[in-house]
Amino acid sequence: MTKRLVTLFKFGIVGVANTAVDAVVFALLAVVGVPVLMAQVISYSCGVANSYWLNGRWTFRDTARGAGDRAKLVRFLITNLIVLAISALILMSLHDMLGWSLVMSKILATLIGMILNYMASRYWVFRIAT
Repeated sequence: MTKRLVTLFKFGIVGVANTAVDAVVFALLAVVGVPVLMAQVISYSCGVANSYWLNGRWTFRDTARGAGDRAKLVRFLITNLIVLAISALILMSLHDMLGWSLVMSKILATLIGMILNYMASRYWVFRIAT
């Protein structure tokens, strides 16, 4: 159980790092005049790339290289697209349909997204044993 907590803690640290990468890249692009939507796509992509690299090399200690890397990347991208869609649906449902505050809706959508992303990363993307 302690090993799982350490992995979860590392996953959280990587999440904070991804958010920082996203924010810094977005701010830099905005300062130099890149349109907002393009800046968002680029900065989010940088955060996702950081997430893949750090989670694969540190959180889940996946040091195996080779043919499986492409499959892992595809699984990672599929996971992130699905989690993005689910968290957006949760956010919209809680805020727009149920009338929850935007902040509370965002917090719950983010937490559920993090749990789903962790489970998919652990058991499907990087496939580590218990």
